[in-house]
Amino acid sequence: MKWHFLGGADQVTGSKHILETDKTRLLFDCGLFQGRRKEANEINRNLGFEPGSIDAMVLSHAHIDHCGNIPTLARQGYRNPIHTTTATADLLPIMLRDSARIHESDAAYLNQKTNRRGLPQIEPLYTIEDAEAAIGLIQPHRYQTPVELPGGVSLTHVDAGHILGAALARLEIPRPGQAPLRVALVFDLGRYNLPLLNDPVQIEDVDILISESTYGNRHHEDARNEGEDLRAAVTRALARGGKVLIPTFALGRAQEIIYLIAQLRERGDIPEVPVYLDSPMAQAISRVFENSKTYLDEDYHALRKRMGSIMTAKWLTFTESVEESKAITSSDKPSIVLAASGMCEHGRILHHLKHGIENELNIVLLVGYQAVHTLGRRLQNGDKTVRIFGDEFAVKAEVESLHSFSAHADRTELLRYVRGARPRQVFLVHGEQDQRESFGALLRDELHLDVHLPANGEIADFA
Repeated sequence: MKWHFLGGADQVTGSKHILETDKTRLLFDCGLFQGRRKEANEINRNLGFEPGSIDAMVLSHAHIDHCGNIPTLARQGYRNPIHTTTATADLLPIMLRDSARIHESDAAYLNQKTNRRGLPQIEPLYTIEDAEAAIGLIQPHRYQTPVELPGGVSLTHVDAGHILGAALARLEIPRPGQAPLRVALVFDLGRYNLPLLNDPVQIEDVDILISESTYGNRHHEDARNEGEDLRAAVTRALARGGKVLIPTFALGRAQEIIYLIAQLRERGDIPEVPVYLDSPMAQAISRVFENSKTYLDEDYHALRKRMGSIMTAKWLTFTESVEESKAITSSDKPSIVLAASGMCEHGRILHHLKHGIENELNIVLLVGYQAVHTLGRRLQNGDKTVRIFGDEFAVKAEVESLHSFSAHADRTELLRYVRGARPRQVFLVHGEQDQRESFGALLRDELHLDVHLPANGEIADFA
């Protein structure tokens, strides 16, 4: 019985694992590696295994670093089931089709240059056709519903509290003459008290725990502060007649902000100015939230009972066309604008920033992680000038980072979960090396656990 750490082990992208027994090979996640173009292209095209050897796949959730390379799997011949939750099954077509369109358009753009130089054509990593082939393999399941996988492996998904439909997995793997080996997969653990979502469900009494460690050495601000942090920033900008520009990730963060705005509006804590969701992808995802009520927490249901629809509310404007988006950028009326992308690297937020970054009445609210070398990180770092679409702009708008927003468990929350699982052995994945080392030392010192920090490509023997 072997576990192959193929991706996302010693880094926070490209999650990919294989369980191998004498009866089956099962794939867990098939995420897109995101990094420098050349390196990412080589890693994503080489899966590291033969797709035809995989009997079934299990997907934890719909974030691209966990699901984004599934179309490559299909492109290379995989035709067996992809097991996931019902909400993830609804989100996955949106995510994979959008990713395929990006790969196709990027290849087309690069081929304009290669054609002029007489170089070979660049093939997209995958196409819309490949995404559709992958989508056809999805088999949805509810939380807490045991699923029998090939080789007699039992799978049960429980709520991860991370994003809509995200799941932690409990596996029971047959062993001749012994009790089944109990393995818990905690690839992305959510936080307690997050808006919209239920708290993570504790998996208990396992032999082996494979856990993320993204924030293994960091502490977040209390998630319950999110609404107050947002209120303070919004009212400050609107009081001076400015706009609130919120670069947001289309899946999860956009819907979280909408929910918090709904709460603030109901209480009269912010002025009732126009609120725009200027992202077709975020709009499609919001509609999935609207139809996935059983996944959302009691506070959401109570608010919805009082206010009616939240994700498709009458006070929330979905901007479908480019012309509608341009009308928002040209208007100087106070408003709240949510637009992708969350790190300000592409999408409609760039147009809003181009027209609004030099207005000192406006505020830019950063509500998520900003990677190094992104426009979002430069704004977060306090750069006085930034380049947008090749032109330089002075940063006169107020820029604020709201640090209470995060969908990943921090050091304390991770420790709480590991303690509750009571494993005899722990493998830490999905974390930069300094985060893994710090959290691993904590687990050894406080819980006296056998902790391993596998590298990508490493294989562990499970007894």
